[in-house]
Amino acid sequence: MHRRTPGSAGFTLIELMVTLGVLAIVLVAAAPSFADFLDRYRLRGAVDDVVSVISDARAASVKTDRDVNISLGGANTSAWCLGANAAVDPSGGNPASPAEACDCTDATQCLVGGERMAVDVGQEGEVSVDSLATTINFNSKLGLKTNPMNPSSATFTSPRGKYDLRVTVNVLGQASVCTPADKPGIAGIASCGT
Repeated sequence: MHRRTPGSAGFTLIELMVTLGVLAIVLVAAAPSFADFLDRYRLRGAVDDVVSVISDARAASVKTDRDVNISLGGANTSAWCLGANAAVDPSGGNPASPAEACDCTDATQCLVGGERMAVDVGQEGEVSVDSLATTINFNSKLGLKTNPMNPSSATFTSPRGKYDLRVTVNVLGQASVCTPADKPGIAGIASCGT
């Protein structure tokens, strides 16, 4: 065995093996926590994108003086998309017609103020939504929901299914996010209550 002298630098094979062993134990212990972090991160990203489209569409309805329709679409609840569509410009002195739902799977649709406003299919990875039947209409004058009695909410589920976030649009057209009472909480997001 070789003895270290005060001026020699480096590690012995035993020191290196002990260090790698400790590192392996730390990584194995941290893996579930990291997977849980990624699950929450993907869900928060998807919900933030949805809330952003809803808020931008509401603001655009007032700015462009056109009704705007927002609808979920896609092949199924795992391959979903969300798009906003403004009413077409009026012609011949006629009032503007109501906004029609757009097909968010078509990259040429979902236009508000001449710009595409959508969360595309597959953009949010494996985050799923509870239903594709959610439709929201904003009026052009105040950005209020034109169908206040129609419940406007959708629940999004994380890729591993552990976490849910519910996006709700109130009568004033404002989007809010909460965690359903039967699911684990996420930091910074209030519980939906009962």
